[in-house]
Amino acid sequence: MAVAPSPSGGPAAGVAMAPLKGGLVGGRRLGGLIGIMAVFALWEVLALSLPNARFVLPTPLGVAEQMWRDRQIYAQNVPTTLWEASLGWIWGNLVAIALAVATAIFPVVERPLMKLALVTYCMPIIAIGPLLQIMLSGRSPEISIAAISVFFTTLVGCMAGLRSVDRTSLDLVHAYGGGTWAKFIKLRAKSAMPSAFAGLRIAGPAAILGAIIGEYLGAEQGLGVAMVNSMQSLDVASTWGLAIVAAAIAGAAYGITALIGNLLTPWREPVTYARAERVRTSIDRGRGAGAMVLVAKTLGYVALSVALVAGLWYGLFAALHLNPYFAKTPSDIVRYLFVGPGAAANRTSLQSGLAITMRDAALGYGLGTVCAIVAAAGVVLQRGVERAVMPVAISLRSVPLIAMTPLIALEFGRGLLSVAIVAGLVTFFPSLVNFVFGLKSAPDQWVDLLHACGAGQPAVLRKIRLPYALPSFFAAARIAAPGAVLGAVLAEWLVSGNGLGYMMLVSSQNSDYNFLWSGVLLITTISILIYNLVSFVESRLLTRYWS
Repeated sequence: MAVAPSPSGGPAAGVAMAPLKGGLVGGRRLGGLIGIMAVFALWEVLALSLPNARFVLPTPLGVAEQMWRDRQIYAQNVPTTLWEASLGWIWGNLVAIALAVATAIFPVVERPLMKLALVTYCMPIIAIGPLLQIMLSGRSPEISIAAISVFFTTLVGCMAGLRSVDRTSLDLVHAYGGGTWAKFIKLRAKSAMPSAFAGLRIAGPAAILGAIIGEYLGAEQGLGVAMVNSMQSLDVASTWGLAIVAAAIAGAAYGITALIGNLLTPWREPVTYARAERVRTSIDRGRGAGAMVLVAKTLGYVALSVALVAGLWYGLFAALHLNPYFAKTPSDIVRYLFVGPGAAANRTSLQSGLAITMRDAALGYGLGTVCAIVAAAGVVLQRGVERAVMPVAISLRSVPLIAMTPLIALEFGRGLLSVAIVAGLVTFFPSLVNFVFGLKSAPDQWVDLLHACGAGQPAVLRKIRLPYALPSFFAAARIAAPGAVLGAVLAEWLVSGNGLGYMMLVSSQNSDYNFLWSGVLLITTISILIYNLVSFVESRLLTRYWS
């Protein structure tokens, strides 16, 4: 699977999957098994050799024994998390699919809708979680966080699929008298299914992790609550066991959705179309526009996003009759930062925290990107590496980072290194998937030509694969760079005691909701700005490189 979620390019419109022979399937399964066994072997070695391992990293056997002793805990909490995640998955995906259909029928709403969708991706969920806990009752906060977690990828996947219909086919339906609905039913719906399922695959694990985050931040039952209890009692083996159970459930959600998608979409399109469409879209956006024009557009998109969010913010405030003590309007934030008493001090405090958070995010993004590039190169140069690495990477992606962050801090300290590792982990997986996709998208005829001329795999990688992977590198950056900011906020909130994440934690504990809302707005705006900045650089570079 290759996913490059973005409003400009969207996820891959299809997945390159030819019918698999039994031997190839068996080879992949064997490679995945070898990779997982290698992880357990490395785990065992680290657990026996690290100086503080007994406080941080119990042996696999020790975790397995603890999991058996905790089986009643799983029976009590897993159904709650599954119920919350399922409702969040349903509601988030229903809204995403409905809005994607609306953009296909009324294209004029696509751009503002995508700006709102991007906001949901860039919001620091760990910071808005306490606000949802205050403003909503029952299990609504957990369900809401799960729904927010799945909304963006499903919306982008469906929109990319709806846009991928061949223009000739649309013209043919139109020539026979078919209108918008006929085109949608006969062409767009079927065309959208592969890309929609690509988004839904990610939505399954995202819903599980979203529900766990909601429980972690305040609930009575669920895997997140069990994790809080195990960490507070310093029961590291139980924490690892709960993380493994959560990862297994998330992985199962991914696998089941992938299986259903494969069965329902045997016509899946090759990746070459998705890549060509993404490159063409980026070039078309940049061709004919000067640098100043593109800068103005980028800043305009950010301003439009902020304006749309402000309008929706006011609307929700009025519709839900939220308590103004907890829920702050844009006017309240403007007064807090620019007009009211102490506004200058409030801005200075936010700026100082943001500077630390951006430093942490930059280090984490660099660390995760470098590791992803090295791993992707190994995957492409050695086929056996892919079969061993990718299943492990997908499994690790399903581990709830909110549970692992305190354990990382116990091993590496509560300083910059732990924060960089957390932000790097957030960066690594989307970068790896996109890098592998991009490196493998080079035309086979060019690769074969260089091999015929005596070039080795490293030369092919440098001269052919890397240039053809540029669009995928930018697709990864659009997702991973804002993700690194959110990862830094998560680590600061949980372990470091520095940065804007920690300051928002303190403000939530002290009921300083003006600062908390200001921090959420600032992090969201910065993340959107980074996203659009990457898109701007992509447009300029790809226009020059591919034109």
